[in-house]
Amino acid sequence: MQKNELRKLRALPATKQIMRYGAMYTEEKRHSYLTNKKEIKIIPEYNLLLRAQNLQGFIKIAIFLPEDIRKNIRTPRYEVFLNVQGEEYITRELDENGKEVKWSKAMVMNLPEVYVGYYGTKIYTNKDTLNTLNSLKLAKENGVKGFYRLQRWQQDRKDEETVRKEKREQKPWDDDMALVPALPKSFKEWMRRTCAAQFYMFYEYKKGGQTTGYCSRCQKYVKIKNPKLDKKTVCPACHAKSIFKPSGRIKTLADVSHWGEIIQKIDGGIVIRSFIMRQVYVTKPYTNPDIYLKEEYRTLIFENGRTKRYTYDKYKQKYMRWIPDYESWRYSFGYHGEDIFLYRRNLPILKKNSILKYSAFDLWEKLPDNLSRYLEEEKENPIIEKLVKIGMFNLAKDFFHNNIRINKNATELHKMLGLDKSRLQRLKKMNGNKYCLDWIQYEKLANTIWPDEMIKDFGEAEFATSTFNFLEIPISYVKCWNYLKKQMKLMNESIWQTYRTWHDYIGMAQRMKMNTKLEQIAKPKDLKAAHNELVMALQNNEMEKQAKEIEKKWKKVNKVLPKLKKYEFKQGKYQIVAPKSILDIVKEGTVLKHCVHTCDYYFSRIQTDESYLFFLRHAEHPDVAWYTLEVEPSGNIRQKRTTGDNQNKDFDDAINFLKKWQQYFQKQLTEEEKKLGEKANKLRMENYSDLRIKGNRVWHGKLAGQLLADVLEADFMDVTAAG
Repeated sequence: MQKNELRKLRALPATKQIMRYGAMYTEEKRHSYLTNKKEIKIIPEYNLLLRAQNLQGFIKIAIFLPEDIRKNIRTPRYEVFLNVQGEEYITRELDENGKEVKWSKAMVMNLPEVYVGYYGTKIYTNKDTLNTLNSLKLAKENGVKGFYRLQRWQQDRKDEETVRKEKREQKPWDDDMALVPALPKSFKEWMRRTCAAQFYMFYEYKKGGQTTGYCSRCQKYVKIKNPKLDKKTVCPACHAKSIFKPSGRIKTLADVSHWGEIIQKIDGGIVIRSFIMRQVYVTKPYTNPDIYLKEEYRTLIFENGRTKRYTYDKYKQKYMRWIPDYESWRYSFGYHGEDIFLYRRNLPILKKNSILKYSAFDLWEKLPDNLSRYLEEEKENPIIEKLVKIGMFNLAKDFFHNNIRINKNATELHKMLGLDKSRLQRLKKMNGNKYCLDWIQYEKLANTIWPDEMIKDFGEAEFATSTFNFLEIPISYVKCWNYLKKQMKLMNESIWQTYRTWHDYIGMAQRMKMNTKLEQIAKPKDLKAAHNELVMALQNNEMEKQAKEIEKKWKKVNKVLPKLKKYEFKQGKYQIVAPKSILDIVKEGTVLKHCVHTCDYYFSRIQTDESYLFFLRHAEHPDVAWYTLEVEPSGNIRQKRTTGDNQNKDFDDAINFLKKWQQYFQKQLTEEEKKLGEKANKLRMENYSDLRIKGNRVWHGKLAGQLLADVLEADFMDVTAAG
């Protein structure tokens, strides 16, 4: 609309009726809390007064405010111009003399001093004005009239403009998505058979034993022997590793989500498509589970070097579609150390593409990260490709998650790693990781030769070259290794757990003022027996002393613990006991030999009301330690651990009791405690995400090798599920 044309349109001053009705008001006495005095408030009869006419193809609406009319001002505060044919609008603001102040494209509902609600608002319009406004056509007829119809008409125009802008923004994205071809027909079945984190061998209960099972991978009935819940087995048909599941125990069975990727050719490059799949047996028979397959990410890599990343997510919080993933692509893929499988049937053709021709991605059985990141990391760090092509996958994988120094000026691999050729061959033979590299670099620096088996053992246990600094005796690394191997056999433990026992033993011996500089003290013949003797000696004297030291550091914990008393619960065979003091927690951890009393973060969480500790006991023996529970203020159970930080089969029978306790727990909550629970839930999820990004794993015990976040998530009992 041309402003000069609009200025020429006839003015619409206030009529006599508008002046009369606009001047009407009532007075109301109200108490002002600011001045602490009674004040008179003027309440106008009409909040707004309108006059509208159709002038030369435009609808002109004059908006008058009652405060202006009471000053005998006849000119409108605003003039709104509508071009109905062109579906445009614009507003001019005037001063009290009718002079132009400024133009605005704001809707009437957003004009200053023109706030109008649907209830308690009175707007004056004469019959002609009302008919003029009611002539406006709406996208969806909803019965509104007068001023509110004007609002709705403007909103329709605004919505249409928004849609046009969004389509302009989305067009290049849709053009990119149009390049993506259809999936191969075999892809979904490939994901189901190849990418699943766990396969199952289902069987029916049968008197005399079951001899036939159903494999979830090959979907065939096969012969089985001695099936037992969660017992490991191998399918005789497809040779997949699986676990036994009786049909009567799968009402809540849902496979964890797993990821798969496929590369496809597009005009001018390739597209990497990332999918997540989950199988759920809750409502379906085990022969026909619900299978959910969702494509989450697409990465388009063009031969000109350009890369575009998209994620299937909410667009401006409105609806789901493909949108650019500008910043979070490295960490938003949801993999965080999980196995990533790649569809390989089309790789021979794709490897001829210039983008993939020299990459070593296809040599991995399981990629260490999502493929788009792998290609970028490989491009930025060429040593990864060199390592993979000679089969050094462990070290190549460590380059993704660790900052490993290399000689960037060198071109030969052994020089890049700071080694000679013979040491590189030894490292390659043991498929060493970054810790093995550290040890073999240190060997070169020390100008000596250590056994390859020692370097491999130390590397796999992730021992640093400073690991044995706790010893006060002069001892070689080889002697340390030989001593650990001997004690491993006696203890029937891993080298890492044996080292931890040795480290703990030396620490306790120093506290007992023993001379750990003597070899017979530092290297007892039976390490475990010597360790246990010191534990018993220290228990009686140390528990109270340890509790007092903890109290000094965490002064508020003993003040928090008494409020847990209200959550104590007893029913049937089991009982929940709340610790009364830090000393109770120290005794619990000492008796059960887990870390609850030695890790600061448990006391930190208690002090900040992130989580608390409770003791699960047998009702017949409420004073005998059995399981320790970490519980959020909402009643969510984060962890449950018994002797040696384990969770045994005897715990299964107590699960129903814990669910009933969680229901009781929730009934005791105050509003403040519910808010603490919401905060704790958010902190836990952030902690899981951080652990996955870092790839932290459990390195000892029954759960050795598993991602720590997965272990914690599996241990979690949601209070909402208890209902």
